[in-house]
Amino acid sequence: MSHKFKFLSLPHRSGEVANIFIHGYSAGHDLEDRCALRKCIPSSLHNCINIFAFWPSGHWAQFDDFSSKSILAAGRFNVLAGAGLAMADRAFHFNTSRKRATSMGKTLLSQLETYLLKNHPYVSKVNLVGHSLGGRVVISALLDLPDKPADDNLVVGDVLLMAAASKLSGEEAQAIGKRIDGKLYNAWSGEDKVLLFNLGESSAGRQAIDHCENVPMHGFGHTDYWPCLERVLRASGFLGYKSGLPSAMQPEFIIENPDPVVADHLLYDLLELTSDGIRSQVVKHLRSSSWTKLETEHSLYLLTKEFQLLGGHCLVNLARGKGLKYVQILLMLAEHYGLVSELHDCAQVIEMEALLISKCFHSSFGEGHVLASMQDIIQQMHGMSEKGYFEQVDALAASLTVTSYFSTPESPAPAYRKTGSARTSDSKELVLTSESLLPSLSSLVPTERIKAAVTNLKSAVKPGYSALIPAVAALFYARWKLNNEGLL
Repeated sequence: MSHKFKFLSLPHRSGEVANIFIHGYSAGHDLEDRCALRKCIPSSLHNCINIFAFWPSGHWAQFDDFSSKSILAAGRFNVLAGAGLAMADRAFHFNTSRKRATSMGKTLLSQLETYLLKNHPYVSKVNLVGHSLGGRVVISALLDLPDKPADDNLVVGDVLLMAAASKLSGEEAQAIGKRIDGKLYNAWSGEDKVLLFNLGESSAGRQAIDHCENVPMHGFGHTDYWPCLERVLRASGFLGYKSGLPSAMQPEFIIENPDPVVADHLLYDLLELTSDGIRSQVVKHLRSSSWTKLETEHSLYLLTKEFQLLGGHCLVNLARGKGLKYVQILLMLAEHYGLVSELHDCAQVIEMEALLISKCFHSSFGEGHVLASMQDIIQQMHGMSEKGYFEQVDALAASLTVTSYFSTPESPAPAYRKTGSARTSDSKELVLTSESLLPSLSSLVPTERIKAAVTNLKSAVKPGYSALIPAVAALFYARWKLNNEGLL
């Protein structure tokens, strides 16, 4: 499990003060949830730089293989035994995340300072906002500060704890107050039932704490703080909040039951803004699947809808009349190709696309391919023409069919493809089955061809997957060309 924070600066950056937001347990665990958290930051905070600090908090519904198999085995023997084991496993999981929050808090400010020096060197002060176990991260970070910080240390201004899943004594709060250049706010609610599960500790998020600016949020449940963040900020008087801005006084217009096609701005808006040439590339690859019914290249709405329908289970999508959002499709593909553990390093859609596309190029053409590294793929694209890039994508699309790997030896290989290139032992290959099957077939077909065929069988056997991957590669290029922060 990674012990590094993934920082993400939100759009509308300005000023010399940064607000740092830290989520809690079962939050920020995937890209869809990270996008939802980003939307909770009100426009009234645009006078500051706003940064999310994502950490591997875990999720109550994510079981590892050992836990899943153990619970299923117990459930076959006795349903109550399976349920009891599941509850015990989740209690252990939360306790592990709680310990991780404490340990990560000790590295928060050092990692944050490194990020700021690289991306926002003019920032002189930070305000910290932590929710639930994120509050525990913040408390751990501040208790670890020296009593007299050095002049060159990062200055901490206001600190806002929201439903903090951590004990905090009055003495500790007083000590923290001496180490920060602002106020320590404790937003709490006695109606927060979730914090009762924080066994062994009396959480600050359920009570007033001495030497804090206590902010009672009557009627608030544990999950109310993020969607009602502006209300919490207004009640606390948090330094980074400017209620006098006109945008803060205008109620947000909410559309009930929005069209799922038009509302998918990461896909619909991107297709609308990109060029006809790139959009035609998306259409071309989607049409390669028998599950799509694109009759025209000019209908933005139908193109988006067909893309959504191709994601997930095609029969289920057709039956209900709608598909998955673009972010959900990317998560589905990442899970399908065994990339879940690498998603922590992805805070933006374009990073997730880069991860997925680079892994597919690596699988098909080996580590020597110019687009086979997530770290280098953007840099490589700077020196590549649009025509050259889509030639690579076409080759990738061709490689995602099993039959392409059983062609005759006389068939010419692409010039950039390094046949038989060595793969490092620690690289994560996208494999479907054990390579124990390879020896029995190696006498018929070269081993490297069998490896590639088995790998890409994951795309070939799933309806639409061999079309989705190159289509995502085209969208990745469109997103990179636009460089629109709202679409990244």
